[in-house]
Amino acid sequence: MIQYPISQQQLEQLIEIEKPGWIERARYRTDNFSDLGYYHESSSIWSEVKVVYMRLQYGKCAYCERQLESEEYGRIEHDLEHFRPKKKAKSWKLTRALKQAGVVLTAPISGTTDPGYHLLAYNLLNYCTSCKSCNSRLKSNYFPIEGIRSSGGADPLQLNSEKPLLVNPVGNFDNDPVSLISFHGLFPMASGNSDYKRHRGLVSIAFFHLDDRRRKYLFRERANIIVSLHSFLKLADLAANPEEKSVYEELVNMTTRPSAPHTNCACCFCELYNQDKDEAYELFQLAVSYLQSISV
Repeated sequence: MIQYPISQQQLEQLIEIEKPGWIERARYRTDNFSDLGYYHESSSIWSEVKVVYMRLQYGKCAYCERQLESEEYGRIEHDLEHFRPKKKAKSWKLTRALKQAGVVLTAPISGTTDPGYHLLAYNLLNYCTSCKSCNSRLKSNYFPIEGIRSSGGADPLQLNSEKPLLVNPVGNFDNDPVSLISFHGLFPMASGNSDYKRHRGLVSIAFFHLDDRRRKYLFRERANIIVSLHSFLKLADLAANPEEKSVYEELVNMTTRPSAPHTNCACCFCELYNQDKDEAYELFQLAVSYLQSISV
């Protein structure tokens, strides 16, 4: 995961440029939901602004950092996802490992679901784009929290009191996922400096199956990045002259920039290489072995 910091005002400007009049139409619909007390409409208009989030996120899934197809060809690959569900919020089941780590979820108000966040159906800070695996298969209408649910809330900035266990990927008001999740080679790890932050990292990893080898695309892409990065970093160290060194350093920069896939994984590996080249080499070898194992 990675965060895309932007303000509500900046988003509104981008939306208005892309789709003039959309914000006013969205406000009218939100007023209707407010009168009804729940979300209901025969057709939606949020897909009209999907491309704005695709650009903002560099074409990456907000949750797993996979690089998806381009704007010209890949709109069907990207789902415009509601971070907080607009309808009923389903109860998510904790794994045994999360329970042992001390994670506790707030039980639904009644039954197995909570009321959804009907006033956030058209809130620009409640959107992101994700791959279909993360959205349809995993995220669905789940929204686990540790605090008291405020389903009638209209401002995402004020809803952090719910103590959500997932991190809002768009906006500048939530924890940076990089402070909650780090990588040791192919594998993500929770790295928060408090119980709540550590729980957010643990839940995000488990929720989106970021450490599940069955998500072969993720592991293959991370392995390719580690193999490439190790080569670039080593060649930069061995460069015969400043010009040659700058070429390999630029390749490192290209692999770790925000627009590259799996930026967090790449940056963590670079940091490790600079601190402990022997351990980095071991992880490089493991990445090579993994690639060999899936190519058979």
